[in-house]
Amino acid sequence: MKLFIATILSLGTLMASSLPHYETKTLSNGLQVVAIPMDNGSHVISTDIFYKVGSRNEVMGKTGIAHMLEHMNFKSTKNLKAGEFDEEVKSIGGLNNASTGFDFTHYYIKSSTENLPKSLSLFAELMQNLNLKDDEFQPERNVVAEERRWRTDNNPMGYMYFRLFNSAYVYHPYHWMPIGFMNDIQTWTLEDIRHFHATYYQPKNAILVVTGDVSADAVFDEAQKQFGNVPNTLDIPAVKTVEPEQDGARRVMVDKESEVEMLAISFPIPNFQHADQAKLSAMSEMLSSGKSSRLYRTLVDEKRLVNQIYAYNMENTDAGVFLFVAVCNNGVKAETVEEEIWKIIHTLQATPVEKAELDKVKINTKSDFIYSLESSTSVADLFGSYLARGDISPLMKYEATIEALKPEDIQTVAKHYLVPEKSTTIILRKGQK
Repeated sequence: MKLFIATILSLGTLMASSLPHYETKTLSNGLQVVAIPMDNGSHVISTDIFYKVGSRNEVMGKTGIAHMLEHMNFKSTKNLKAGEFDEEVKSIGGLNNASTGFDFTHYYIKSSTENLPKSLSLFAELMQNLNLKDDEFQPERNVVAEERRWRTDNNPMGYMYFRLFNSAYVYHPYHWMPIGFMNDIQTWTLEDIRHFHATYYQPKNAILVVTGDVSADAVFDEAQKQFGNVPNTLDIPAVKTVEPEQDGARRVMVDKESEVEMLAISFPIPNFQHADQAKLSAMSEMLSSGKSSRLYRTLVDEKRLVNQIYAYNMENTDAGVFLFVAVCNNGVKAETVEEEIWKIIHTLQATPVEKAELDKVKINTKSDFIYSLESSTSVADLFGSYLARGDISPLMKYEATIEALKPEDIQTVAKHYLVPEKSTTIILRKGQK
């Protein structure tokens, strides 16, 4: 039997870039293994595993399961007691955590290079030997329900985000956020969780990324030793759902206990692979990154209407949204802020961007990007997020794409995407206590 299939890819042969060299091989069971040697003498590595499953893979009535399974992965396995995974990581001086998003679930262990075998053995144990017992499941369900209350139901900003996605998406699973709906959290069965794990926590649906002061050969050899015999079990269903084109502006008024009013406006945009993503990222940087950005300068400094303002684009596996989010100052109406945001949008659409402003965006974007490459943890997160979404080429071309931007590109995407007919607006009122 061949130990590995596929070829070794070297970033250095593709293009000049600030990104570190990486190599990848695929085990015969389909597990993709990525090694990113940073040769920095730190004796520190980040060992990450990405499962290509998030809330995007759920169905209505069973929402939040991907996130719940992230919680259950730290319970007992065939060879570990509940909580022992964390204890084992701490015993080697390591740190670990996990997160669930729309498109993938991410686990990591940061430790010394010599503890690569231990980190991989722990992740292999979770993949193939998770117990998923009812006496662990029921209490954790309550923990997740409390998290839903804390982050969403009793949090005005969290609740507004949830309602925004409920409204911006009517058909696609991005309709709900990864936490899921409360009724679903309260009605899952243990069999739901077991089936979800058997379906998505398989070698062929996972990517192992090891980054830092380590050799590629050591990573590949140890990955084969720890994961090579882990079997696949079920077919993985493809997500075929496509959100219908929005046929008019949507507007939702929400009453929620809050000290101030809040506002969110979204617009449909393409997925993370689209050529316009770099232009949308540059536009978001221009609008809301730093105190000299257009939104901050006008809404915070000059008119003192808001205390928080953001504009950013989602880069998801499927079509995403470009978001504006504002938290009003006390006594300020959300409609007043909304009007000012639209004035800034219209100016961006009508007036060409100055080259100097775009050059500043390019410099800031590139410096932030390069800075993020100094840490093995952030490098692993960056590479893994693209691999888990199914295409690393946008990352490979990122710096060159940003550098090639022209002032007219920003005006073009503003005109194309930020149109009233495609908008979804959520206004959160200052409700009664």
